[in-house]
Amino acid sequence: MNQLSVAQLLEDLREELGLALLAGKGGLARAIRHTRYQKNGLPLAGFLEELHLDRIQVWGNTEIRYLNSLAPEALEKALNRFFHLPVCAILAMGGGYIPKVVREVADREDLPLFLSPHPGSEVLPRLLAYLEAHLSLHARLHGVLVDLYGVGVLIEGKSGIGKSECALHLVTRGHRLVADDVVDIQLRGDDLVGRSTDLLKHHIEVRGLGILNLKDLFGVVAIRYEKNVELIVELTPWSPEMPFERLGIDLQARDILGKELPVVRIPVAPGRNIPTLIEVAARNLLLQRMGHFSAEEFSRSLTAQIAAESLRPSGAEAGRGEGEGGP
Repeated sequence: MNQLSVAQLLEDLREELGLALLAGKGGLARAIRHTRYQKNGLPLAGFLEELHLDRIQVWGNTEIRYLNSLAPEALEKALNRFFHLPVCAILAMGGGYIPKVVREVADREDLPLFLSPHPGSEVLPRLLAYLEAHLSLHARLHGVLVDLYGVGVLIEGKSGIGKSECALHLVTRGHRLVADDVVDIQLRGDDLVGRSTDLLKHHIEVRGLGILNLKDLFGVVAIRYEKNVELIVELTPWSPEMPFERLGIDLQARDILGKELPVVRIPVAPGRNIPTLIEVAARNLLLQRMGHFSAEEFSRSLTAQIAAESLRPSGAEAGRGEGEGGP
């Protein structure tokens, strides 16, 4: 399981969010293990059953006003009940006044307590993006990621089979490169998001031409920084012994970070226009999302025609029928 220390979060976001450590310095080594934060209205009021200890706990103006409204005895009771739990850290937002006793209890329990002067509408989206970037599941795959008609297509295949050449051809036809050679894939919620490594960003290696910067060659319209991965196209050397899908009914899939992605295997042979076939694969996926499955529709039409032919009388039976009805 990925984890992040509270000290690292403070160092990374101190300037961006204006974070100030109010108390709990002794707990900066505590670990954050979840990509989501948790608001603390109900836990502060005593409902602790749904408290997630591995998430950053956030206080907005409502929670801070609630703490300031409590009588001293009630405040101390609420703090002891909540701060005694091994929560990883608390982030208060909006710059409201944090009572002195809150800071004292946080120091006693070594529970890091931060304060940001910015409102939650500014802090929470940045915090969420940071946590997802550092704690989401990652995978690095060898291939090329391109954006075709809004579909993120991961092109895979053995080295030298022509993945980068296909991507370059697709870029010249108006599509966009995301990553070449190494694709960094991250699970964000239910989406697999692919991007390039910092070193290879915007670059593509084409045998005979070397390393090319597509942003410099074609402009920003030729590249994307990241894209959801939605389809895998596997380029495979043509072999008469290897079975390939002929109808497109038996759809294949592959598991990446717990999410199933459709896979299309395209045999590579001289004379085949592979970039066009990849474009058609992306278009076909868009059609399937709209409920149009060409292979299944063709199969149903074929089955209906065969059934109709089987019910039609043969020539001999038709002749006998005519003879029986004659003079």
